[in-house]
Amino acid sequence: MAVAPRTGVAPGPDTGDLLLVAAGDEPALRRLLARWTQPVYATFERVKEPSAAAEATIRTFERIVRAAAKYGPETPFDVFLWGHVARVASELPAAPAVAVAPARLADSAAARTALQRSAVAGLPPGERAAFLLTRVVRLPIATAAAAQGVSETEARRRLVRALDALRETLRPLLDLGVRPESGEIPVFSTPPPGGPA
Repeated sequence: MAVAPRTGVAPGPDTGDLLLVAAGDEPALRRLLARWTQPVYATFERVKEPSAAAEATIRTFERIVRAAAKYGPETPFDVFLWGHVARVASELPAAPAVAVAPARLADSAAARTALQRSAVAGLPPGERAAFLLTRVVRLPIATAAAAQGVSETEARRRLVRALDALRETLRPLLDLGVRPESGEIPVFSTPPPGGPA
Protein backbone atom coordinates (compact mmCIF):
# COMPACT_ATOMS: atom_id res chain seq x y z
CA MET A 1 0.00 0.00 0.00
CA ALA A 2 1.27 3.48 -0.89
CA VAL A 3 1.54 5.82 2.07
CA ALA A 4 1.73 9.59 1.84
CA PRO A 5 5.15 10.91 2.79
CA ARG A 6 5.28 12.82 6.08
CA THR A 7 5.73 16.37 4.86
CA GLY A 8 3.42 18.12 7.28
CA VAL A 9 0.99 18.73 4.40
CA ALA A 10 -2.09 16.58 4.22
CA PRO A 11 -2.88 15.14 0.78
CA GLY A 12 -5.81 16.62 -1.14
CA PRO A 13 -9.19 14.92 -0.79
CA ASP A 14 -8.83 12.92 -4.02
CA THR A 15 -5.30 11.78 -3.26
CA GLY A 16 -6.25 10.94 0.32
CA ASP A 17 -9.32 9.02 -0.78
CA LEU A 18 -7.32 7.12 -3.38
CA LEU A 19 -4.80 6.09 -0.74
CA LEU A 20 -7.70 4.92 1.42
CA VAL A 21 -9.20 3.01 -1.54
CA ALA A 22 -5.87 1.16 -1.78
CA ALA A 23 -6.43 0.08 1.83
CA GLY A 24 -9.93 -1.17 1.00
CA ASP A 25 -11.91 1.77 2.43
CA GLU A 26 -15.41 1.64 0.87
CA PRO A 27 -16.53 5.14 1.98
CA ALA A 28 -13.44 6.60 0.28
CA LEU A 29 -14.35 4.79 -2.94
CA ARG A 30 -17.91 6.13 -2.72
CA ARG A 31 -16.56 9.67 -2.28
CA LEU A 32 -14.31 9.33 -5.33
CA LEU A 33 -17.17 7.93 -7.38
CA ALA A 34 -19.48 10.73 -6.26
CA ARG A 35 -16.94 13.36 -7.34
CA TRP A 36 -15.66 11.83 -10.57
CA THR A 37 -18.27 9.55 -12.17
CA GLN A 38 -20.10 12.35 -14.00
CA PRO A 39 -16.99 14.06 -15.46
CA VAL A 40 -15.59 10.72 -16.65
CA TYR A 41 -18.94 9.64 -18.10
CA ALA A 42 -19.36 13.00 -19.88
CA THR A 43 -15.96 12.50 -21.50
CA PHE A 44 -16.85 9.05 -22.85
CA GLU A 45 -20.24 10.31 -24.00
CA ARG A 46 -18.39 12.43 -26.58
CA VAL A 47 -17.25 9.19 -28.22
CA LYS A 48 -19.98 6.64 -27.55
CA GLU A 49 -23.72 6.48 -27.02
CA PRO A 50 -24.87 6.58 -23.37
CA SER A 51 -24.81 2.85 -22.55
CA ALA A 52 -21.33 2.39 -24.06
CA ALA A 53 -20.16 5.55 -22.27
CA ALA A 54 -21.43 4.08 -18.99
CA GLU A 55 -19.56 0.82 -19.66
CA ALA A 56 -16.33 2.73 -20.38
CA THR A 57 -16.81 4.70 -17.16
CA ILE A 58 -17.23 1.50 -15.15
CA ARG A 59 -14.15 0.00 -16.81
CA THR A 60 -12.15 3.12 -15.93
CA PHE A 61 -13.07 2.99 -12.24
CA GLU A 62 -12.40 -0.75 -12.08
CA ARG A 63 -8.88 -0.01 -13.34
CA ILE A 64 -8.46 2.83 -10.88
CA VAL A 65 -9.41 0.57 -7.97
CA ARG A 66 -6.99 -2.15 -9.16
CA ALA A 67 -4.19 0.40 -9.62
CA ALA A 68 -4.83 2.27 -6.35
CA ALA A 69 -2.31 0.13 -4.44
CA LYS A 70 0.43 1.25 -6.86
CA TYR A 71 -0.50 4.93 -6.64
CA GLY A 72 2.14 7.22 -5.20
CA PRO A 73 1.03 10.63 -3.95
CA GLU A 74 3.92 12.23 -5.86
CA THR A 75 1.78 11.66 -8.98
CA PRO A 76 -0.90 14.34 -9.26
CA PHE A 77 -4.36 12.81 -8.90
CA ASP A 78 -5.58 14.35 -12.17
CA VAL A 79 -2.72 12.72 -14.09
CA PHE A 80 -3.58 9.36 -12.49
CA LEU A 81 -7.34 9.63 -13.12
CA TRP A 82 -7.21 11.04 -16.65
CA GLY A 83 -4.40 8.67 -17.57
CA HIS A 84 -6.80 5.79 -16.95
CA VAL A 85 -9.50 7.59 -18.93
CA ALA A 86 -7.03 8.10 -21.80
CA ARG A 87 -6.10 4.41 -21.83
CA VAL A 88 -9.74 3.28 -21.87
CA ALA A 89 -10.56 5.87 -24.57
CA SER A 90 -7.62 4.62 -26.63
CA GLU A 91 -8.89 1.05 -26.40
CA LEU A 92 -12.37 1.86 -27.66
CA PRO A 93 -12.83 0.46 -31.15
CA ALA A 94 -12.78 3.03 -33.93
CA ALA A 95 -16.17 3.57 -35.51
CA PRO A 96 -16.83 4.29 -39.16
CA ALA A 97 -17.91 7.84 -39.88
CA VAL A 98 -21.64 8.40 -39.92
CA ALA A 99 -23.02 9.99 -43.08
CA VAL A 100 -25.77 12.49 -42.32
CA ALA A 101 -27.63 14.56 -44.90
CA PRO A 102 -26.97 18.31 -44.56
CA ALA A 103 -30.68 19.04 -44.06
CA ARG A 104 -30.79 16.68 -41.07
CA LEU A 105 -27.68 18.26 -39.61
CA ALA A 106 -29.25 21.70 -39.76
CA ASP A 107 -32.50 20.54 -38.13
CA SER A 108 -31.46 17.88 -35.66
CA ALA A 109 -29.24 18.12 -32.60
CA ALA A 110 -29.32 14.30 -32.45
CA ALA A 111 -27.91 14.08 -36.00
CA ARG A 112 -25.15 16.56 -35.12
CA THR A 113 -24.33 14.58 -31.98
CA ALA A 114 -24.15 11.32 -33.97
CA LEU A 115 -21.81 12.91 -36.52
CA GLN A 116 -19.60 14.40 -33.80
CA ARG A 117 -19.39 11.15 -31.82
CA SER A 118 -18.48 9.16 -34.90
CA ALA A 119 -15.85 11.74 -35.88
CA VAL A 120 -14.14 11.55 -32.47
CA ALA A 121 -14.52 7.76 -32.30
CA GLY A 122 -12.88 7.49 -35.73
CA LEU A 123 -9.67 9.18 -34.61
CA PRO A 124 -6.57 7.06 -34.03
CA PRO A 125 -6.29 6.12 -30.33
CA GLY A 126 -3.58 8.59 -29.26
CA GLU A 127 -5.20 11.45 -31.12
CA ARG A 128 -8.60 10.59 -29.67
CA ALA A 129 -7.18 10.65 -26.14
CA ALA A 130 -5.35 13.93 -26.75
CA PHE A 131 -8.50 15.55 -28.08
CA LEU A 132 -10.68 14.32 -25.21
CA LEU A 133 -8.20 15.38 -22.53
CA THR A 134 -7.52 18.85 -23.91
CA ARG A 135 -10.75 19.86 -25.63
CA VAL A 136 -13.42 18.00 -23.64
CA VAL A 137 -11.88 17.71 -20.16
CA ARG A 138 -9.92 20.95 -20.78
CA LEU A 139 -6.69 19.81 -19.18
CA PRO A 140 -3.59 21.89 -19.80
CA ILE A 141 -1.37 20.32 -22.45
CA ALA A 142 1.27 19.45 -19.83
CA THR A 143 -1.25 17.50 -17.73
CA ALA A 144 -2.72 15.80 -20.80
CA ALA A 145 0.79 14.80 -21.92
CA ALA A 146 1.61 13.38 -18.47
CA ALA A 147 -1.70 11.47 -18.42
CA GLN A 148 -0.87 9.93 -21.80
CA GLY A 149 2.75 9.26 -20.85
CA VAL A 150 4.13 11.32 -23.75
CA SER A 151 6.07 14.56 -24.11
CA GLU A 152 4.24 17.86 -24.40
CA THR A 153 5.47 18.12 -27.98
CA GLU A 154 3.97 14.73 -28.84
CA ALA A 155 0.71 15.58 -27.09
CA ARG A 156 0.51 18.82 -29.09
CA ARG A 157 1.24 16.92 -32.34
CA ARG A 158 -1.52 14.44 -31.54
CA LEU A 159 -3.93 17.25 -30.80
CA VAL A 160 -3.12 19.10 -34.03
CA ARG A 161 -3.62 15.90 -36.07
CA ALA A 162 -6.91 15.24 -34.25
CA LEU A 163 -8.18 18.77 -34.89
CA ASP A 164 -7.21 18.60 -38.56
CA ALA A 165 -9.00 15.27 -38.97
CA LEU A 166 -12.08 16.49 -37.09
CA ARG A 167 -12.21 19.70 -39.10
CA GLU A 168 -12.30 17.59 -42.27
CA THR A 169 -14.81 15.04 -40.96
CA LEU A 170 -17.08 17.72 -39.54
CA ARG A 171 -16.85 19.94 -42.62
CA PRO A 172 -20.61 19.50 -43.27
CA LEU A 173 -21.35 21.18 -39.93
CA LEU A 174 -18.85 23.95 -40.53
CA ASP A 175 -20.19 24.54 -44.06
CA LEU A 176 -23.73 24.87 -42.70
CA GLY A 177 -22.55 27.35 -40.12
CA VAL A 178 -24.27 25.31 -37.42
CA ARG A 179 -23.34 26.67 -34.01
CA PRO A 180 -22.73 24.06 -31.31
CA GLU A 181 -25.45 23.70 -28.71
CA SER A 182 -24.76 22.93 -25.08
CA GLY A 183 -23.05 19.55 -24.89
CA GLU A 184 -21.95 19.56 -28.53
CA ILE A 185 -18.29 19.63 -29.48
CA PRO A 186 -17.10 23.21 -30.03
CA VAL A 187 -15.60 24.50 -33.25
CA PHE A 188 -12.03 23.29 -33.42
CA SER A 189 -9.05 25.57 -33.29
CA THR A 190 -5.46 24.47 -33.63
CA PRO A 191 -3.25 25.41 -30.68
CA PRO A 192 -0.35 27.70 -31.53
CA PRO A 193 3.05 25.98 -31.53
CA GLY A 194 4.57 26.23 -28.08
CA GLY A 195 1.57 28.16 -26.78
CA PRO A 196 -1.13 27.07 -24.38
CA ALA A 197 -3.53 24.38 -25.58
